[in-house]
Amino acid sequence: MGDCSILSDLCLSEIDHTPWGKLLEVLLMVYSFLGLATICDEYLVVSLEVLCIRWKIREDIAGATFMAFGSAAPEIVVNAVTTLKGQSDTGVGAIIGSGWIAFLLIPGFCALFTDGPLEIKRRPMLRDMMFYALALTLLSIFFHDGSVGPLESCILAATYLAYLCVVWISPILRRKWRERQGEIVMDSRSFVQLAEEEKSFLEMIDVKDEESVQVFVSEILDEIGPDNSLFGRVGRFIEKLACPLIYLFKFTCPPCERKSKYECLYPITFLMSFLWVAVFSFIVSTVVERWAALSGLNSGFFGLFLISSGAEIPDTIQSVTVAKRGYGSMAVANSIGSQIINICLGLGMPWAIHNAFGTPVKIDDHDSLQIAVWFQAGVVCFSFVIFLGSALILRLKKAILNRKKGYALVTAYFLVLGAYATVLFTT
Repeated sequence: MGDCSILSDLCLSEIDHTPWGKLLEVLLMVYSFLGLATICDEYLVVSLEVLCIRWKIREDIAGATFMAFGSAAPEIVVNAVTTLKGQSDTGVGAIIGSGWIAFLLIPGFCALFTDGPLEIKRRPMLRDMMFYALALTLLSIFFHDGSVGPLESCILAATYLAYLCVVWISPILRRKWRERQGEIVMDSRSFVQLAEEEKSFLEMIDVKDEESVQVFVSEILDEIGPDNSLFGRVGRFIEKLACPLIYLFKFTCPPCERKSKYECLYPITFLMSFLWVAVFSFIVSTVVERWAALSGLNSGFFGLFLISSGAEIPDTIQSVTVAKRGYGSMAVANSIGSQIINICLGLGMPWAIHNAFGTPVKIDDHDSLQIAVWFQAGVVCFSFVIFLGSALILRLKKAILNRKKGYALVTAYFLVLGAYATVLFTT
C-alpha cells in the first residue's frame, strides 16, 4: 500500500485494486458528470443571467462572455484543475473531444429528431466556424513541441477578445449598412428591457435576433413542458438519478431566479456553484489519472473519449429535446459557438495563469493530441461543407440542415472515433 493523500488522488490508490474500489470510482465519475450538468444548468447559468440583467449588460456581450462561460464552465475548470496538477493532456483531450460532439453529434441528432429541416443563419455560423478554425490552428501550433509558454497562452486568450469585439461591432456595422441602403431598421429592445417587463425566455427569443442571444436549452425546456420521446425519457431518468445531488445543491446554493425572493443572493449562488464545479472537476481529473495509471493509456485519451462524452451527453439530450420542439437551429448554433470559449479561455486562461508563476505548461502526450487536432480540422471542414456549402453557393439566406445531412454528421462522428482509435493504437 502506498501513502494515502486526499489532495493528490483522493486515496483511490488504496482501493482501486479491488472490485468495489473500481465500482466506487465509476460511481464517482457518473455522479460528478451529473453534478457538473445540474449545477451549471440550474444554478451557475441562472446566477449569470441575473447578473447580466441587473448590471444591464448588452445581450451580445453577455452572451459571448458571462453566459458563454456558464455554458463552458465544466471544460474550463477541468482544464484548470488538470493544469494545476501537471496533467494538461486531460484538459486538451476533453476540449477537442467535445468539439467532435458539438460539430457532428449534436447537430446530427437535432436534424434527425425534428419533423422538418433546420434553418440556421449563415453569418453567425460562418463567424463562429472561422474563429474556431483560427483557435484550433493556434492551438496546434502552440503545443506541437510539448510545451506552451506565456506568450502563446496569452495569444489564445486574446483571440477570444477579438471574437468578442467582432460579436459586439458586427451588428452595429450591419445596422448602419442597412440604413445607408435605405432599409427601415426597427429598434430592438434588449433582453434586459424584456426581463424587466417579465417576458418569458421564449418570448425574448421570439423578438430578438438569433445572433444576439446565447441560448440555454435548459431554459427552453423549463417552458415547453415534458417530452415523452426516448430522449425525453432518458432525460427524466437522469434527473431521478441526480436527485441526491439536487437536494444537496438546494441546501448549499440559494435559488436566485429572476423576480424570486432570493434574487439578490445571486453572487452567493455564483460562488457556491463555481465551487461545486471545481470539486466535481477535481474528482473527474483524479479518477481519470488513476485509470490512466492502471491501464497504461495516456490521460489525453481518457479526456478525448471519456470526459468529453460525459460532459456533452446531458447537452446532447437537452439539445435534441429542444430541437423536437422547434428550437433546433438555436441549439445547433449554440453548441458550435460555445467551442470557441472552450479553446481560447478553457485552455488559454488556465495556461496563462500557470505561466504567470514561472512554470511553462507541459503536454506530454502532444503527439497523439496533435493527431486529434488534425482529425478535428477535418471535422470542421466537413461541417462547413454540410452547413454552409450549398447556402453560400446558392446564396441562400439561411443554411439548411435536413435529415440526410443529419445522418451524414452522425456517421462521420463514429467514423472519426474509429479512425482516431485505429491510428492511435497502430502507431
